[in-house]
Amino acid sequence: MKKGFIKELRQRNVFKVALGYLIGAWLVAQVADLVLQSFDAPDWTMRALLIALAVGFPIALVISWAFEVTADGVVPESQVDRTVKFSQESGRRLDFSILLILAIVIIFMGLERFVFSEPKLGTERINPIEKSGSENHLQQTNDQLDPTLTENAALTPVSNKTPNKSVAVLPFTVMSTGPDDEYFADGLTEEIINALSQLPDLMVTARTSAFHFKGQNLPVGEIAGQLGVDHIVEGSVRRAGNQLRITAQLIRADDGFHLWSETYDRRTEDTFAVQDDISQKVAKALDIVLDDAKRNNMRLVGVRNVEAFVAFQKGVDLYNRAHIEPNQISLLRQANQHYDRAIELYPEFRDAYLQHSDLYSHILLTQASGVLDGEITAEDIDTAPRHLRSDFDNSIRFAKEQGQVLAVELDRALILGEWRGLKSRSERSLQFGGCETSVWAHLAASAFGNAALARDAFKRTTICDPLLPRPDVHLVQSMLWLGQWGDAINNAERQLANSRHPWLIRSLAMAQAMQGDFESAENTLRQQTVSEEDLLFTLAILSAIEGDARAAANYSQEFLDKFGPNDELALRLEASRGNHNEANRLAAQIDARPFGYIPLMQVIYYCACGAPFDLEATPVLAEMLEESGLPWPPASPIKYPLKDW
Repeated sequence: MKKGFIKELRQRNVFKVALGYLIGAWLVAQVADLVLQSFDAPDWTMRALLIALAVGFPIALVISWAFEVTADGVVPESQVDRTVKFSQESGRRLDFSILLILAIVIIFMGLERFVFSEPKLGTERINPIEKSGSENHLQQTNDQLDPTLTENAALTPVSNKTPNKSVAVLPFTVMSTGPDDEYFADGLTEEIINALSQLPDLMVTARTSAFHFKGQNLPVGEIAGQLGVDHIVEGSVRRAGNQLRITAQLIRADDGFHLWSETYDRRTEDTFAVQDDISQKVAKALDIVLDDAKRNNMRLVGVRNVEAFVAFQKGVDLYNRAHIEPNQISLLRQANQHYDRAIELYPEFRDAYLQHSDLYSHILLTQASGVLDGEITAEDIDTAPRHLRSDFDNSIRFAKEQGQVLAVELDRALILGEWRGLKSRSERSLQFGGCETSVWAHLAASAFGNAALARDAFKRTTICDPLLPRPDVHLVQSMLWLGQWGDAINNAERQLANSRHPWLIRSLAMAQAMQGDFESAENTLRQQTVSEEDLLFTLAILSAIEGDARAAANYSQEFLDKFGPNDELALRLEASRGNHNEANRLAAQIDARPFGYIPLMQVIYYCACGAPFDLEATPVLAEMLEESGLPWPPASPIKYPLKDW
């Protein structure tokens, strides 16, 4: 009976239908996966298709058992005459159909391997507008924002906002004394951070916050708490000639348990294989499922040139010093020498181009503000726009995700004066979501009706990089624009526990003053401000907010006598004191200089006092604003009693 049943299955072509269905279903699933990825379809779409294909399999078998395709159409099996030639040939037709499907499968596999596959490392780069795993990670970060937050609600601490799978990679400790060993270790750490950041299921703390703990012997749990992560990767590097020993370990923060550790004894040229292995084993220990596409993304994001990332780390060291030390232009020039070397060794080094551009932005901003700086030459001013455009264009060209593209496009438009449609460009960048924010985005947002949009964008960035001062400065400033004085105070105090950034101190004091607590505002300045320049300037602003004309005038004069000339800061002081004519004179003077629109926009942003000057006094800025779509006059969240316009 068993043999008879199998014979019947063969006679009714059930086996052939089963084989044909399985091959066809596999082909449909592969094509669908390719198409759905191209359209960024949600994950449930593919799952639904697979379920439908699975349900269809037994149905196909039942139909093949019960029915037959004949010259008269589809008829019940009981009515088929097996002696008729057509009936006998139906099996052969199925054979042909299966062979045809197999041929299509072979063609598809060839196309997938040689046409649709990811580019091999070192031969092609990622399309800058291609959606990567990192972009998915940015969306995950975006989703962490509490949708129930009201306009006046305080920020929930970062540590309460992280998903289960989150990690920070701390700077690897250097165990040798070679001149470049520390830079090598920092580069290795950054490469691992970049690789892990490509995984959509894992939140990875950005470099700046992770490197905040470099050289600090703090408990893992304390570091994880400040960074808002559940796991820490730490390790060490020892180099001796071409010999290399790297140790790495993954630690669960809440109990200090080592989930994974390994020691690698290799040669320097094997560095990239080691960092790949560390990244993949960390992901595996955190139960992150890796497929070929994810592994490829992790490899492609790396620099893959030891000398290049050592040169880049040397530049980063000088770049960071330039933003806290007085000889800024000189330090940025030195940083650019190392960035030039990194770019020479690795022409697709996107971050090197981006930081390389900073020198030229500061050159233009300094000269446009009327600051006398002997470091800046006439040639610097003439060539800065060309260098800026080149750096911005290359940063866009070699970007790895769309958020980076939008951010740099906005920076390029703002700095180089390409303002047509600037308002909509700014909104697109801020609304994109994720960790990436334009360096200059704040100038085209808060003062012109998009303070809430800016606040939400900088919230996302502070979740990704909780110890980076810049986004927190603008987060606090956007709260000032929204009149959220309490929120501004809470967030400034939280960040000041980690960074004594002068802008944060200034914003905290202004928020306290706006709540009417001038005593606390002055105490904040005198106890926390680290330079006399910042102290005098902010005391002048606070006096103007309080309505004390004499104190505001005295502090302003002392500041300009000691630290002037600076037309941008002088304009802010005159506007806050209500000196209408002098404010217009200074604004016209700035407007007449090349790139004067940047310091004028900074005055508008940091004054937060409506129109600090009449638009008629600045015809260049007026024309640019008209084509930008930005409204005039700006909002006026801070009321200065001495200012009556």
